[in-house]
Amino acid sequence: MVPKSDRDGQSRSFIEEARRAQIVNAAVETIAEVGYHRASMGRIGTRAGISRGLISYHFAGKSELIAQVVTTVYTDAAAFMTPLIDAETTPAGQLRAYLSSNLEYMRRYPARMIALVEILTGGGLADLPDADPAEFDRQLLLPLEHLFAAGQERGEFRDFDVTVMARIVRGVIDAVPTALSRDPDLDIDRYLREITTAIDHATRPVPSTTKKT
Repeated sequence: MVPKSDRDGQSRSFIEEARRAQIVNAAVETIAEVGYHRASMGRIGTRAGISRGLISYHFAGKSELIAQVVTTVYTDAAAFMTPLIDAETTPAGQLRAYLSSNLEYMRRYPARMIALVEILTGGGLADLPDADPAEFDRQLLLPLEHLFAAGQERGEFRDFDVTVMARIVRGVIDAVPTALSRDPDLDIDRYLREITTAIDHATRPVPSTTKKT
């Protein structure tokens, strides 16, 4: 039999994690609705149905809460996208899966993506303790750079600067949440078709121009 004190400790831990998740969700919804700078701890607490003091019990301040929002969204998005990308066996197929899984995640969780873009464009990373925006940007581009390099080695992509192309792809994808914030009925399928077609044309190998004699 587990001692009562241990059971209580486990219960408190579970309750605390559930409360933290509730606060993170409220922060996401508040930021998506009013923007990063207007999402005060008071507004977040009101949406969560709890006091600002209770938020402070779980998070030392807004910067710690925002850090958890960013971590939660990226971790959850990666868990959603990675199996879909890994199921493809070619770099070209993985690129298409990267695009489609990104937009499908946005379709399912628009508030998360809108809040994330609000944080990033509103200078939220600079407000986080020990955050390095340049390194964050670098880590975001790295998977695409590796994918493009592998595709070039296999002849599936033309010769281009992989960092520049990775930044182009991220820029196109990251523009979608802004469009979503303005139009909740945004046609994600149409955006996916056009983005996939554009990136395919931008990365496909250049046909040989050698003339037959």
